[in-house]
Amino acid sequence: MFRPFSRSATLSMCHPARPAATLLRVSIPTREALTERVFQLLRDEILDVDGSFTARSNLLEAGLDSLAVTQLMLSIEESTGVWVDESLLTPEHLESAEALAALLYEQLSGA
Repeated sequence: MFRPFSRSATLSMCHPARPAATLLRVSIPTREALTERVFQLLRDEILDVDGSFTARSNLLEAGLDSLAVTQLMLSIEESTGVWVDESLLTPEHLESAEALAALLYEQLSGA
Protein backbone atom coordinates (compact mmCIF):
# COMPACT_ATOMS: atom_id res chain seq x y z
CA MET A 1 0.00 0.00 0.00
CA PHE A 2 1.31 3.43 -0.89
CA ARG A 3 2.00 5.72 2.04
CA PRO A 4 2.80 9.40 1.54
CA PHE A 5 6.28 10.22 2.74
CA SER A 6 6.25 11.37 6.32
CA ARG A 7 9.80 12.64 6.69
CA SER A 8 10.29 15.68 4.59
CA ALA A 9 13.82 16.94 4.85
CA THR A 10 14.53 17.26 1.13
CA LEU A 11 13.10 16.06 -2.14
CA SER A 12 14.88 15.58 -5.45
CA MET A 13 13.34 17.63 -8.19
CA CYS A 14 13.66 17.21 -11.93
CA HIS A 15 12.81 20.47 -13.62
CA PRO A 16 13.85 21.58 -17.10
CA ALA A 17 15.38 24.80 -15.78
CA ARG A 18 17.25 23.12 -12.91
CA PRO A 19 19.78 20.30 -12.71
CA ALA A 20 18.38 16.98 -11.46
CA ALA A 21 20.39 17.32 -8.23
CA THR A 22 18.53 20.45 -7.17
CA LEU A 23 16.84 19.91 -3.82
CA LEU A 24 13.61 21.40 -2.57
CA ARG A 25 13.18 22.05 1.13
CA VAL A 26 9.80 21.03 2.51
CA SER A 27 8.71 22.67 5.71
CA ILE A 28 7.73 20.55 8.69
CA PRO A 29 4.72 21.77 10.67
CA THR A 30 5.48 23.01 14.16
CA ARG A 31 4.58 20.91 17.14
CA GLU A 32 1.98 23.53 18.06
CA ALA A 33 0.38 23.36 14.60
CA LEU A 34 0.22 19.57 14.81
CA THR A 35 -1.32 19.78 18.29
CA GLU A 36 -3.98 22.17 16.99
CA ARG A 37 -4.77 19.92 14.01
CA VAL A 38 -5.06 16.76 16.15
CA PHE A 39 -7.19 18.65 18.66
CA GLN A 40 -9.52 19.93 15.90
CA LEU A 41 -9.92 16.45 14.43
CA LEU A 42 -10.74 14.98 17.82
CA ARG A 43 -13.11 17.76 18.82
CA ASP A 44 -14.90 18.26 15.51
CA GLU A 45 -14.87 14.83 13.84
CA ILE A 46 -13.99 11.97 16.18
CA LEU A 47 -15.24 12.54 19.72
CA ASP A 48 -18.50 13.83 21.12
CA VAL A 49 -17.11 16.36 23.62
CA ASP A 50 -18.21 19.58 25.28
CA GLY A 51 -16.49 22.95 25.65
CA SER A 52 -14.28 21.74 28.49
CA PHE A 53 -12.30 19.47 26.12
CA THR A 54 -8.76 20.77 25.54
CA ALA A 55 -5.57 19.57 23.86
CA ARG A 56 -4.49 18.27 27.29
CA SER A 57 -7.72 16.38 28.04
CA ASN A 58 -7.44 12.64 28.62
CA LEU A 59 -8.60 10.98 25.42
CA LEU A 60 -9.75 7.73 27.02
CA GLU A 61 -11.90 9.64 29.48
CA ALA A 62 -13.29 11.64 26.54
CA GLY A 63 -14.43 8.42 24.84
CA LEU A 64 -11.53 7.43 22.58
CA ASP A 65 -11.90 3.73 21.77
CA SER A 66 -10.31 1.45 19.18
CA LEU A 67 -12.70 2.50 16.40
CA ALA A 68 -12.09 6.18 17.19
CA VAL A 69 -8.31 5.58 17.10
CA THR A 70 -8.64 4.07 13.62
CA GLN A 71 -10.76 7.00 12.45
CA LEU A 72 -8.31 9.46 13.99
CA MET A 73 -5.25 7.90 12.37
CA LEU A 74 -6.95 7.90 8.96
CA SER A 75 -7.96 11.55 9.40
CA ILE A 76 -4.43 12.50 10.46
CA GLU A 77 -2.95 10.72 7.46
CA GLU A 78 -5.42 12.41 5.09
CA SER A 79 -4.87 15.89 6.51
CA THR A 80 -1.11 15.81 7.17
CA GLY A 81 0.31 12.99 5.06
CA VAL A 82 1.80 11.45 8.20
CA TRP A 83 1.35 7.72 8.66
CA VAL A 84 2.13 6.38 12.13
CA ASP A 85 2.96 2.72 12.64
CA GLU A 86 0.31 1.22 14.91
CA SER A 87 3.00 -0.21 17.19
CA LEU A 88 3.79 3.38 18.25
CA LEU A 89 0.24 4.03 19.43
CA THR A 90 0.95 3.34 23.07
CA PRO A 91 -1.25 4.50 25.96
CA GLU A 92 1.26 7.32 26.58
CA HIS A 93 0.95 8.59 22.99
CA LEU A 94 -2.84 8.36 23.12
CA GLU A 95 -3.11 10.14 26.46
CA SER A 96 -3.96 13.54 24.94
CA ALA A 97 -3.96 15.48 21.68
CA GLU A 98 -0.68 17.05 22.82
CA ALA A 99 0.94 13.65 23.38
CA LEU A 100 -0.18 12.34 20.00
CA ALA A 101 1.00 15.53 18.27
CA ALA A 102 4.41 15.10 19.92
CA LEU A 103 4.63 11.62 18.37
CA LEU A 104 3.66 13.02 14.96
CA TYR A 105 6.28 15.74 15.30
CA GLU A 106 8.94 13.16 16.16
CA GLN A 107 7.97 11.15 13.08
CA LEU A 108 8.16 14.21 10.82
CA SER A 109 11.35 15.68 12.21
CA GLY A 110 13.18 12.38 12.56
CA ALA A 111 13.93 13.17 16.21
